[in-house]
Amino acid sequence: MSELTYLFIFAALLLAGGIYERVTLSKKIDQIPTRVLINGIRGKSTVTRLIMGIMKENGDRVVGKTTGTSARMFYWDQEEEEPIVRGLQGPNISEQKHMARKVVKRGADAFVSECMAVNPEYQKVFQAQLVKANITVITNIMEDHLDVMGPTVDDIARAFSSTIPENGYVVIPETTYQRFFEQAAKRKNSEVIVARESEIDEDYLKKFSFMIFPQNAALALAVSDILGIDRDVAFAGMLNAPVDPGAMRVHRFGEEKAPKYFFNGFAANDATSTLSIWDRVKDLDYPMNHRTIVMNCRDDRMDRTLQFIDHVLPHLDADTLVLIGRGTSPIVQAHNEGKLPYENLINLEKKSVEAIMAELEKLPGDSVLYGIGNIKGRGEELAEAIEERKIKEVSLEDYKTDEVTVLSEDRLAARQCSKEKKEPVSSGIIDQKIKAAQSPLK
Repeated sequence: MSELTYLFIFAALLLAGGIYERVTLSKKIDQIPTRVLINGIRGKSTVTRLIMGIMKENGDRVVGKTTGTSARMFYWDQEEEEPIVRGLQGPNISEQKHMARKVVKRGADAFVSECMAVNPEYQKVFQAQLVKANITVITNIMEDHLDVMGPTVDDIARAFSSTIPENGYVVIPETTYQRFFEQAAKRKNSEVIVARESEIDEDYLKKFSFMIFPQNAALALAVSDILGIDRDVAFAGMLNAPVDPGAMRVHRFGEEKAPKYFFNGFAANDATSTLSIWDRVKDLDYPMNHRTIVMNCRDDRMDRTLQFIDHVLPHLDADTLVLIGRGTSPIVQAHNEGKLPYENLINLEKKSVEAIMAELEKLPGDSVLYGIGNIKGRGEELAEAIEERKIKEVSLEDYKTDEVTVLSEDRLAARQCSKEKKEPVSSGIIDQKIKAAQSPLK
């Protein structure tokens, strides 16, 4: 036989092997009745864990998977999480094949998986071949990864729509893209469920030991409604859900009688997320006799520093701005020119963590500190130092009224008025096809 014939036979064998593997994997995945894919820009790991907690509380044999730097598998029948060990190549969507087989081998009846693909084409493959979700959750649509999914936010929405299942459900937050997703879902005979933040009571969120956005809880609750899980079970399950290593816990440090409260937002390195977290911190009514922003700068990320000067720092209403890391001079210049609203600027560029902590200890008690900018370098080191000196982890329910700053009557009235204006629409009323089916997912 000629060399060309050998090449043809070799190619045919490779093709046959690939088809066999794909068909075999597809049959394996089909053995998992409930498959939930979590996609979006921010909050994927949190929502994955919340849904995992709900289903575990409901008695389901559920497995969860998060990706990113703290990629993990977690199971309904064990407390310890299983880190996902990767080779030198780093994250690769092909790892999902192994994870799916592991879920089937464990005898799970549900798999909640965070989408690890960014490239739009890979997202299609991830859903169509590696997860085959019957429920997809899209946490948000915002600017990020524009170099891969962009160049516009519309392109990002279009990429996420490729992970909508056939004959299933897609859960979205309240968004201007609702009609777009409804049209995309209709083409796949799937239904859009809008998660309403009004379904989540503020007092409930205060029970968590870490900061959680009502939107994330609403998304998880909407999934539980689709699955027909009792809401009391769902709310309990979210509180008992495994906490993400990167979750923004509240760290108290300093003096017991007048502590400082540190929020680690160093990893939220985009403008929108940084501002959203700050708004959330203020909504939680922590003692705010003094507000401090700690900006960690990197001299190899000057573009981010300039972005924060224009779009973030002018909008963070705080008393003191502390600069750490390297490359702080543009911020110092902007402050000297009156472009930033802070009364005090403390420039600790290139200072050690010990020196930074010494300065932070001098700040007033009953105050809030918010770390922003970059996690690498001094950001991570400072967060670890505060973690070591924390008094204890708290939730807002631990507070007594005489220990916190009480809201003014005007602010309370404004908040109540805002709540009354929200439309009390429940995402829990799913159509009759769920009730008629033996399982909501076919």
